[in-house]
Amino acid sequence: MRTLYSVRLEGVATNPAAPVEYLLLILERAEPRMRHALLRRAGVPDAVYEAAVRHPDPHARRLVAVSGHAPAEIRALLADDPDPDVRRSLAAIPEHRQPRKPLPADVVLRLAADPDPRVRDAVLDRDLPDGVRAALAADPDARVRRGALRTWPEPPEEIVDAALDDPDPEVRRAAVALAARRRPEAAAALLAAGDADTVARVPLDPEQAAALGRDGRAGVREAVAANTSVPPDLLAVLARDPERAVRLAAAANPGLPPGLVAVLADDPEHEVRLAVSLRPELTEEQRAAIDYRVGPEDHLRPPGWFWDRLDDLDLMRRYATSAHTGLRRFAAYSPHLPPDLVARLAGDEDFVVRLLLSEKHPDPPGELLLSVALESPFITRLDRTGHPNFPCAGLARLAESADPVARTLALRDPELPVRAVERLSRDGEPGVRAAAARDARLPEARLLELLDDPDAAGSAARNPGLPVPAMKRILYDAAIL
Repeated sequence: MRTLYSVRLEGVATNPAAPVEYLLLILERAEPRMRHALLRRAGVPDAVYEAAVRHPDPHARRLVAVSGHAPAEIRALLADDPDPDVRRSLAAIPEHRQPRKPLPADVVLRLAADPDPRVRDAVLDRDLPDGVRAALAADPDARVRRGALRTWPEPPEEIVDAALDDPDPEVRRAAVALAARRRPEAAAALLAAGDADTVARVPLDPEQAAALGRDGRAGVREAVAANTSVPPDLLAVLARDPERAVRLAAAANPGLPPGLVAVLADDPEHEVRLAVSLRPELTEEQRAAIDYRVGPEDHLRPPGWFWDRLDDLDLMRRYATSAHTGLRRFAAYSPHLPPDLVARLAGDEDFVVRLLLSEKHPDPPGELLLSVALESPFITRLDRTGHPNFPCAGLARLAESADPVARTLALRDPELPVRAVERLSRDGEPGVRAAAARDARLPEARLLELLDDPDAAGSAARNPGLPVPAMKRILYDAAIL
């Protein structure tokens, strides 16, 4: 149960100014939730990490294993941990997913040879020498063999050939999928089985396409309709398929003839008409003639080919200047937009366009980041407030806003007067009081008062300005001292 004492103690555990000896006591004597708060944060002293890798609770050791802040040489000690779940955690999160200093190569090789197959399977997402991958592709455990094939972009022919005769059917299936990229006969096996991914991806001869286009499974027909090698006469059939998903796939097919574009532009289903309206070859006039709408609730996903053309500035300019809201949303995905298009989309009337631009572009305007934070109805509204472009200067003007999130943002202004910080620490909204309680400008007397506020006590205990005697008292009250 969360008590005022435990909330305060959790705050001290995450306080960057807490003395090392207090953190070691929390690690040793506090309940698991406190250790979790301590070991997940940045700035933990090495002495605490070193103690954590020797902690009897494997959960504490796992927290060090997956930490994005713990030094690699300390994390490496866990490669020999007696608990396989700890070793698996160490293996499972490669450095490219969570930037940090990489584990030594010899440690990664030990994990790849771990006696527990779950650890060997977890290490497969890392960069491994081909010889190690080959050994894992022949691992005694079928799950490891499957993982080795699925995470190896271009395995040698002999590895794939061996896997085609594997006793495990899932390994054989993974091998067939790999072979299908290189060998027509392997692709044919998947086509015969109606594997939707293969049907959508590999070139189909007319006979194959016709057979699969008559398949009783809508998912297979949908895959055929998405295949760019399908002849126009078959697309004409699929464009009139009773299943909406099949017609939707045909509507997005880049090879759809103009006559069928016109047919699907009058489809009874709005989603199909919307997909047609997003076709790149249409003129603005042709789009305007289609009965479609794009609302805030519509989640439009760009087609597969689009991701390879994010740096095509001619295409991005055409999309960014289109009257079609969906195309402007697509353009906002590109991190390569030049300044004039960034400025244009930053002022777009569609909030989703502005939101996507703020999330996807590496250099979004500061006013865009602020406006998204103030306007967004989503729980992620403050996610980009840590961006270097986010404008902190001038936010003091928000201290009197009716929006509690805006009042919280006012605390980011380095020029916000101390009296305003103290006033916000008495705000009627708990989240605003908690944010003010973390502010280093808060007078000490008011900070100590907030330790008795159930909504702000944890934040007050986290404040680096909290006097050490107050921290000591918190540990004493929680029976840690």
